Amino acid sequence: MKKARLSRRSFLKGAMATAVTGPWVLRFRGVAEAGPLEDRIIAAAKKAGPADLNGMIWSLYYRNMKRLSDEFKEKAGVGVKDIQDLSIFVIPQRAMAEAVSRSPKIDFFHIDSNMIPSLASAGLIEPLDGYMAEVGYKLEMLANFPSFMKYKGKTYGIPTDGNVHIQYVRKDLAENPEEQKKFSDKYGKPLAFPKTWEDSLQIAEHFHRPDKNLLGYAGLRNRANGVTWWYMNFYSAGGFPFNDDLEPTINTPAGEYAMDIYLRHKKVSHPEAPNWGTPQMIPQFTQGNAATGQYWDGTARQIESDPKSKVKGKFLYGIVPGSTFSGKLVHRSISSPLAAVLVNRYSPRKRQAALMTLYWGTLSNSIEIVTHPTWVFHDPWHAGHMTHPKVIERYSAPAMDAIAKSMQITTPPIYLTGHIEFQDVLGKHIAEAYIGQITAKQALTQTEAAWRKLIAQIGKARLKEDLVSYKAAMPTVDLPS
Repeated sequence: MKKARLSRRSFLKGAMATAVTGPWVLRFRGVAEAGPLEDRIIAAAKKAGPADLNGMIWSLYYRNMKRLSDEFKEKAGVGVKDIQDLSIFVIPQRAMAEAVSRSPKIDFFHIDSNMIPSLASAGLIEPLDGYMAEVGYKLEMLANFPSFMKYKGKTYGIPTDGNVHIQYVRKDLAENPEEQKKFSDKYGKPLAFPKTWEDSLQIAEHFHRPDKNLLGYAGLRNRANGVTWWYMNFYSAGGFPFNDDLEPTINTPAGEYAMDIYLRHKKVSHPEAPNWGTPQMIPQFTQGNAATGQYWDGTARQIESDPKSKVKGKFLYGIVPGSTFSGKLVHRSISSPLAAVLVNRYSPRKRQAALMTLYWGTLSNSIEIVTHPTWVFHDPWHAGHMTHPKVIERYSAPAMDAIAKSMQITTPPIYLTGHIEFQDVLGKHIAEAYIGQITAKQALTQTEAAWRKLIAQIGKARLKEDLVSYKAAMPTVDLPS
């Protein structure tokens, strides 16, 4: 842990130096002011003509974006008139309804980008590549993250929220000499930042003290979101949900390993975890009630920047644990939901909507969205965010190091047409196994059976084509550099 502490101090100094003099800042100097890209987008929007746009977006996201919308209206004549205020977890179903009706009323959707294959297949969303080329916009994301916005070679989304999972370990607990000795005596190894899921579980077991209001582990286990953690276990074990012939492949040794790791966390979790969402779980981190866990990166910002946080400076951050189950150490994080703006191709204002989407997604403007002084929900995604001083200030240098590295190993959930249906079936059976209604093996076999029916309904030939985009979004490295 001493070595980890020194390396993070070194990173803090190095990151701040890079933020001042490094190549990203040289490339993106003057980001506090509108640059040539913003000017080009405004000029293109003026040519397109004035428009009042209607969007489907959660107000908790839109509040960070509204000032820029008003600015775009003032400068280009294009702005947001009305929004349908819906949770990002509800919008996928509503967007599919819009696809069926081919309604032109909603100009843009702020949605989980994992819906891109489904919505593109349904013909609802507009490719953005032509608009991007017109103004010289490039999707600047680390590693293969741009693939998360693509389907069959076309770009359909511009992100606003990276939403990557990183690992959290209470620094003040893990670096306590007494705790280190107790851990070493019990497990026969030093107490160090976890490399594997088994390492993380041992740390959680060591610190799980519910009688002292301390959870060993904090992670969601509800039906809607718990499956996100299972994916990390499964992918890191070398698993992939389908073979090249679109046969399900989760009722396999990798799937069994993932279920085992997932269910073993129950003994170090809060007993009400199956009923909890982020409003209940995030305070476990910020109020000092959790020793370790994997969570969305925005929690680091709340830990380090929220005045109500009781644990500022008391967490170590890093990539999520990996697994040696496949014979080599593989780390796999996840981004779900990965919030992005998609444009309705049936809208008569789609050109204006696409240009405003690009305006939100420039480096300068996205920094404003990501670093709002009081409102959270948008987390780093642009490559330029990783070393920008304002972003580092909000999240801390160690957290930004963890986020940047995690982006190299981040996966999507099932990136296929039918994403909602595949996800819901998997989440249902995993949740039932967690609370003991069915066995782990039944969860896998029942999921595969239901998936085969879905594949038949959607069409295996179509899904085989989708598989190319799914695989393109998977990481190319097992351990980030």
